[in-house]
Amino acid sequence: MMKCGKFLILLMSFIGLTCSMGLSDSFAQNENKTDPLKAKQDGKTETEEESAESSLPKIEEMQLPSVEDLLKKRPVDWIVLENDYVLIVDPVYPRPDTLGQLEASMKESFSWPRPKNKKEADEQRQKRATFNFINLTLVGEKEDPEYRVQRQNIKEIVHYEDQILQRIDLLLKDGDLKTAFEMLLFLDRRHRDWPGFEQRQHRLLFLEAQDKQKAEQYVNALAFVEDLQSRVPDYPGLSKLAGEIINSMITRAVKVEDYREAHHYLNRLAAIYPRQETVAKWRDTFLKQSNEILQKANQSAKADQYQQAFDLVMEASTVWPANPRLRDDLRRYQARYPVINVGVLGTALDQSPYFLEHNATRRHKKLTQIPLFEVGKVDQTPQYQSRFFEQWEPTDLGRRADFVLRQSYATWESHPMLLAADIAQAVRARLTPGSSTYDERFDSYVHSVTSTAPFEFRIHFDRVPLSTEWLLSFPITSPPAFSAVVANPEDVRLETEQKIGATSRFVVDEQESKDSDQVSYVRAVPEPKGLRDYNVAQINEVHFSNFEKSFQALLRGEVAVLPFLPAGLVSYFKEQDEFNVVQSAIPLTHVLQFNPESKPLQILELRRALAYAIDRQKILNEKLLHENNLLNGRLVTAPYYTGLQVYNQQVPQREYNFPLAVALAVASQKKLGGQFPRLHMLCDPNPEAQDAAQELIRAWQRIGVNVTLIPNTPEEAKKEKLEWDIVYRTTAMTEPIMELWPFLTVGRGAEIKSLEIFPDWMRQKLIELDEATDWETATALLKKLQQQLYSMAHIVPLWEIDQFHVFRTNIKGYADRPLNFYDNVEQWITTPVYPRVETLTSTQTTSP
Repeated sequence: MMKCGKFLILLMSFIGLTCSMGLSDSFAQNENKTDPLKAKQDGKTETEEESAESSLPKIEEMQLPSVEDLLKKRPVDWIVLENDYVLIVDPVYPRPDTLGQLEASMKESFSWPRPKNKKEADEQRQKRATFNFINLTLVGEKEDPEYRVQRQNIKEIVHYEDQILQRIDLLLKDGDLKTAFEMLLFLDRRHRDWPGFEQRQHRLLFLEAQDKQKAEQYVNALAFVEDLQSRVPDYPGLSKLAGEIINSMITRAVKVEDYREAHHYLNRLAAIYPRQETVAKWRDTFLKQSNEILQKANQSAKADQYQQAFDLVMEASTVWPANPRLRDDLRRYQARYPVINVGVLGTALDQSPYFLEHNATRRHKKLTQIPLFEVGKVDQTPQYQSRFFEQWEPTDLGRRADFVLRQSYATWESHPMLLAADIAQAVRARLTPGSSTYDERFDSYVHSVTSTAPFEFRIHFDRVPLSTEWLLSFPITSPPAFSAVVANPEDVRLETEQKIGATSRFVVDEQESKDSDQVSYVRAVPEPKGLRDYNVAQINEVHFSNFEKSFQALLRGEVAVLPFLPAGLVSYFKEQDEFNVVQSAIPLTHVLQFNPESKPLQILELRRALAYAIDRQKILNEKLLHENNLLNGRLVTAPYYTGLQVYNQQVPQREYNFPLAVALAVASQKKLGGQFPRLHMLCDPNPEAQDAAQELIRAWQRIGVNVTLIPNTPEEAKKEKLEWDIVYRTTAMTEPIMELWPFLTVGRGAEIKSLEIFPDWMRQKLIELDEATDWETATALLKKLQQQLYSMAHIVPLWEIDQFHVFRTNIKGYADRPLNFYDNVEQWITTPVYPRVETLTSTQTTSP
């Protein structure tokens, strides 16, 4: 560091200029301090002055501080004098651009108001004089370090912040972007908006984009490009860089046929640089590819292969949704071969650890099978209807029934022609022990079946059934005797081993469903040619991993229907003009059932403890209904609909009672040897059931019972014997008198052997109920059994929740209050609607 004397020698050259300006205090440090230069200059020779001057560094000799020095050492400014020598001083003020600010202040002073008196004139003169000087403090000078230097003698000031910028420039040049970014942050915190900061920041963004591009991190690179473009739209080289990045991203997306992603990034490039050559290149490529596919679709349509033609048009719309030819072709082929995409959270073809039926299984059965009799309406009691019978009449006091089959079907009906021989064969199989369809319960009712004509048959009963319709509410799964199963075989792409049952409704198209995230169902019997309007020809159940993704797909137009609508979104969709919300006629009942063979749960006190520990009303309101008054949900005491005549309204609700639950748990713990074993619970994959199950597990944990939820995975499905203690089920019974027995036996069916797992009183009640011959007796028995099951906590009915489905408005023909989601599905009509291009090219959707 320079000595004070050398500084004084150097500064002597300024005295003459200062005196000529008539400023008596030009080198005074303050009003009360003698000018140190004048005090110390006597006796100094020219040689000494030159020596002192030579000890100062020149600007070209100055070394830029390192990153560590800039961050950790004392900040200093460089004062560059007229002769290029440098003084190292503490930061000077005002800043930034100290010289410029003083010059501006000096010019502004000449426009001050005219002084009113001599005193005010002196004050203005003294204040104006300060603009000619810069106060500085020499670094390393211990004695008299503070001076004022006339600004005209200063050539340049290199501020501390300018030194940081110079270091950032070197870091950027060397490619050390991380350190450069840290230095920028440091500078921004020290002095926001310092001149030159933005330019370095822009440069850093550009280099970061290039660096991410080289590392093939294109998403991050594009983010930097878009950030820089929003700041400086015409930044040199940015348009070219953006095109290169987007081109790589689109190429990669097209390689895996993810055209939605490709369109998304192409649109992002077009939004910032619409005339970029990459935009034109890919638009032409996609248009050409789309047109080639449309040409193939036209050839398929000419060959009457409408399913293939429709698939090709949809492929073309995926490749380039903005193709102007798509609209007409899509309308034409969709009208001839209507297809509806349904968004689901699981399909019946997925492996599951559950031995019980869930929503996907119910949908699959309803879509693929038509029972001989099915419930068409529920008004306290179920009312049956049949697609196949023209008339049926019981005779001989109910011990015989004569049936007459329909001989002609409407064009919209999708099942084959059914003959009396088909039914007779299926009934005999159910009566034959050892047959795959043998039904012991059915055998106890039916004595024999006789075909009296091609479309007539007669059934003789050993005992009068309570409901003949329910007894015959099964489909005929064997191939029909009538050979003309498919009117237009070229319209249906099925594997050769695919068998169409005599009452098949839709069948799984193995070719469409292979290696995809959807299961495709096509009509077992396609509609004939030449019709004016065609009903739905194909249903695609598109699988999504969670409801949020299925909801996004609905809003984007990828699917047109959601069979499951969470309670919290019902009101939202009801307010949307492009959707219709349909309520099911039968709510979904949620019920807990205990494994009769689980030793811990054979203890009555433990079952009751688990029941009393659940605050059912709170879980229902907060977790399932989301406090929405527009929705309906009710606590129940039976595993079936509260609106049925057989439901016992007199059974009181079990109230939440935590102290009682703890007491019962302690009592049961003693019977278990002082320690609860860990219990395992199965749960329906229904999202609402899964959420509620977590609340139940937490409630049981508070009374000391630990329960583990068995995951719904293919690994669990492969287990030969599934160990479980509790099952959370959902059900929608319409005929509890006949359905309760197989429900309670948890997959074992309605056989005498299946009753072995129950206590004596329950076996007796179920057999009495099955042998009832009139509805009044059966209803009384069922109500009594409901009360006993609830009291003994063999099952714990939780609540019933109204089911809702959502349809796009372009779909017509569905039932106003369906019992099942696919009710009347053959008569669904979808109006061709071309989706908006922006929905097909967007990768994100805003949730309500």
